[in-house]
Amino acid sequence: MQMKLYRLLRTIVWILIVLWVIMTAAGYIVSCAPLWEQLPHPPLLVGDSLTPSSGQDLVAAATSLALLPGWREQVETVINQVLESMHQHAWNPLAETHGQRTGGLFINWKMTHPERVNAIRPGPGPQEETLKKHDPQVDLLYLNALSTYQHRNPGKRTYQADLQRILAVVRIDFQHYNLPKGWIYFSLLSAALTLPDAPLLQEARALAERFYRFWYDPLVGTVYDRRHRLPDYSTVHTLECGVALIDAGKRWRVPAWREAGERTLQHVVSVAFDPHRHLLYESMVVEPAGPDQPQSDQVRAASEGEAVSALALAYHLTGQRQYLSLASTLLQSLFATSGLWDKQRGGFYFALHLSNGSVIQDYKETRAQCLTLSGLQLYNAQVTLPFLNEERTLIALLLGPFYEHTYHGYFYRLRTDFQIYVSKPGAGIGTEDYFTSEAMGCVVNALLAVTQPV
Repeated sequence: MQMKLYRLLRTIVWILIVLWVIMTAAGYIVSCAPLWEQLPHPPLLVGDSLTPSSGQDLVAAATSLALLPGWREQVETVINQVLESMHQHAWNPLAETHGQRTGGLFINWKMTHPERVNAIRPGPGPQEETLKKHDPQVDLLYLNALSTYQHRNPGKRTYQADLQRILAVVRIDFQHYNLPKGWIYFSLLSAALTLPDAPLLQEARALAERFYRFWYDPLVGTVYDRRHRLPDYSTVHTLECGVALIDAGKRWRVPAWREAGERTLQHVVSVAFDPHRHLLYESMVVEPAGPDQPQSDQVRAASEGEAVSALALAYHLTGQRQYLSLASTLLQSLFATSGLWDKQRGGFYFALHLSNGSVIQDYKETRAQCLTLSGLQLYNAQVTLPFLNEERTLIALLLGPFYEHTYHGYFYRLRTDFQIYVSKPGAGIGTEDYFTSEAMGCVVNALLAVTQPV
């Protein structure tokens, strides 16, 4: 009798062990599945109005990221894969800066044949002059990605040499930089404080001073490009200049910079908002005798997403809720009412025409997704009703259909169905199966940001 009871208990224990192994394995498989495949299709938002409508919806939104097992691990995996791809293929030893050979990043390289680089027109490979080209702004994106990665992984030395050589290039790139693009200030500042690096910090301060001396007009009360025949400005760049002047004025105790930044923000917000589509105009012409006028009726999703970041930073620095309210309005329009968001497949289309609401649906820019993700991350950190489901969906898009999983990279743009884009004759390089340093730097920075507190 005791022997039978012993055998029965042993059988039950083995059954429980087998069930535990099966359940553990199943959980592991689910956690390793691509994040995009775990989302419903089309990706669901938190109601059509974006804002949770009940306490239950708010709880669901607040836990949405946590409900997807392994998402952080997937983000880290993609970051590592993209940085390794750039380590192998992105460095251009022939690149010149101010007429000197300094090195830099290739503009792009062909996915399956990475030796084919800097393609900017259809046909055979680039000429010698083309090989010398690089974009200082893209170099800066890469520096930010590497400095943040190194700061978060102090024991890893894999990309230390890459970091040092791109740092040397960026120091030269922006030593006398003088264009009214406020995001450059914040990128220099971020790298300077993360590394830390005194020359970059000085460059950030000098750039803020140039915003004030060369581009701010106290009579108009805003930053604009007065060199053009019709004085004008990019709306998002001027917003960012305003925020940069506020930050620099507070950081280095220069009240005139701070005042100029606050006036710039107030000016742009008062003249550059389209009340019908609830978006900001892409660019404005300065009218000395009256309010500024829109330069065109086309607005890009990427610019609106970037503006959300600027407005969230403006609220953080000033405490004025009007900037947070405007950021919320832009997000509402981007995801729900403007038509820029593809409600069937997910992702932002390129642009729309404000005059009639028609959306340019030829392709989806990678940068529109990552810039809006960065804006959402800054916005969500400061509100009680965050758009977490939208943030989750953009993360999943960047880890899923926007990411080339075999060769580990990002293209400048994709077709609306996430296939490789083929440009029209005379409007591109043809089949755009080229990874771009800009897209890869933009995505890595956005993904690094979502895995750490603001």
